[in-house]
Amino acid sequence: MKVLMGSESLRPPLTGIGNYTLNLLREFQTLSDIEAVDCFNGDRFSDAKEVLASMGQAPEPVLHSGSTRLWKAQLRKVLRSMPLTYRLKSTWSNTRFKRGCRSRKDFIYHEPNFILKPHDGPSVTTVHDLSFIRHPEFHPAERVAWLSRQLPRTLDRADFVIADSEVVRAELIEQFSVPSDRVRAIYLGADARFMPRSADDTVSVLSKYGLVHGRYLAFVGTIEPRKGLSVLLDAWEQLPSAVRNNWPLVIAGAPGWRNAELMSRVMAMQARGDVKFLQFVSSHDLPFIYAGAATFVYPSIYEGFGLPVLEAMASGVPVICGLGTSMAEFAEGACKLFQVGDSQALALAISELLEDPTQNAQMAHFGTVQANRFSWARCARETIQVYVEAGKNHSQGSYDETR
Repeated sequence: MKVLMGSESLRPPLTGIGNYTLNLLREFQTLSDIEAVDCFNGDRFSDAKEVLASMGQAPEPVLHSGSTRLWKAQLRKVLRSMPLTYRLKSTWSNTRFKRGCRSRKDFIYHEPNFILKPHDGPSVTTVHDLSFIRHPEFHPAERVAWLSRQLPRTLDRADFVIADSEVVRAELIEQFSVPSDRVRAIYLGADARFMPRSADDTVSVLSKYGLVHGRYLAFVGTIEPRKGLSVLLDAWEQLPSAVRNNWPLVIAGAPGWRNAELMSRVMAMQARGDVKFLQFVSSHDLPFIYAGAATFVYPSIYEGFGLPVLEAMASGVPVICGLGTSMAEFAEGACKLFQVGDSQALALAISELLEDPTQNAQMAHFGTVQANRFSWARCARETIQVYVEAGKNHSQGSYDETR
């Protein structure tokens, strides 16, 4: 089997889709079913081994105020929000892709970032979430318009569709009438770096950030409204001062969409000493930030999967997340749940976990056991099964004939 993987999401700093792409590429190197893997980064084709080697050599970005890289990241956000940006970029990329695919017609094309490019062979797309439909207010208007135009076409053309959770699978069937036998939920995995660690294990990393093992509450995620960080800040301000003083709130994450108001609030709270904002944390340090937390909170309003929750569970940390979300789906009772958007309910959940050592230890244990059921190896094996079915669908002509 030969695989062609879209790799535009691998540009640093890696977000959830980038991590998904990277880990699939790594796992594919170990599978005997895979004869070759090529990647397309939006401009050119490369062998997956070359891409992985470059990822290992490239230094991670340091995103701090005033840095050149942060300025460039902000500029990219502005450009992406301008009218016609997505259309022009897509036209250029599709032209390059179609030209290179002339010699790759026997490859199964997997686009891990929603929108398929033109390919004469079998095609698979991963739709991570439908937040642009469920919560368009959290996205730039041009992105919403572009996805609204392009995703229905992709779903018509795809020989098979992968969703990150049953929540998203059900939405695809309901919103777009995707045949239920042509869309499958495949859960993501937690990297082996995320594991329980003792205070001795974490001290060298945590000391760089002025943190003490087991003495802080953590949030890790992109700083944007959809992640529910404003609800967490509201909940935090409702907690007794003794709780806030004993377990400071630590926020780690790179800037995201439409976050000017949220960033202003975070920076103001940091200036008052109410929170510690670490900004972007390197992949080396992140597992230690997770493992050293007394509790991990992920109040996201909507997620296709919610990888930080699984990573925190694998790190042996009790987790709080929203009721009825994809995180609650894969946690299967191993997380403490609260009603999404309810800051009072979240404050109560935080207080109960921080102040009840028995409940804290039990939830940490349940989370670790549940997290061990998920791995990138499992995700890759199930993805290969989808490729096989996509090939059958394509050869049988059970796809849209107008593609």
